[in-house]
Amino acid sequence: MSSFTTWFADAVKRHDAVSSATPQVSGHVHVVRKDHEPVTIAPVRADWLTPADVERILKDQISTIICLVPKQAHYSWEARELAMRLGSTVHTMKEVFSSLSDEDPRPFLNKDVAYARSRLEQHSKVRELRMVCESSMQLVRTDGLPPITIAVEYQYEFTEEALVAAVKHHPDATALLNANPNGTPTTAALAHAKAARRGLFRLGELMGALNYDGDEFFNCRPPGGGSR
Repeated sequence: MSSFTTWFADAVKRHDAVSSATPQVSGHVHVVRKDHEPVTIAPVRADWLTPADVERILKDQISTIICLVPKQAHYSWEARELAMRLGSTVHTMKEVFSSLSDEDPRPFLNKDVAYARSRLEQHSKVRELRMVCESSMQLVRTDGLPPITIAVEYQYEFTEEALVAAVKHHPDATALLNANPNGTPTTAALAHAKAARRGLFRLGELMGALNYDGDEFFNCRPPGGGSR
């Protein structure tokens, strides 16, 4: 077994809900939990997981969870849906650690993403919501308005550096949603977002912006600007 699998098992052992984590020759890790049934996790080092990757990883052994270990890694929602149909799922490392206390960790979705998805799909201008990855979604709108892609972030202070990192992580995003209701963008972040033609909103602001297109969409923010 690889040192990577052993490292991952040692990391999972430190979770409060875990009794033991044992590396397997297959590269998967058998995790015994204190209050729920054991699970098997397949840790991988891909930066972006596709359905083809899921088929390859689960070909010989169906693990409960495929875990993307790199901090900036994420997965296509189609890959997760395929894994779910096969009896597994796909999570980031953060999602694994957030879901291990759940009886069934497979359906877990970050609460901020789940809440945003629930609110956005109820908007009168949204005809359909399609998940793109674990933290972004495409909104197909009514009345001839073009579709837009929203990426969910959580920042106490949305700095220009945070904006650059978010855009790099979600290059196709039309807008970035700060799920922190008390989060504030800096003046530099707002200026960068305007220059890059990216919306930067809190949820209430985004709900209003969804009624518009073009400059009206990107400028749909209350007066006051950033924090500094």
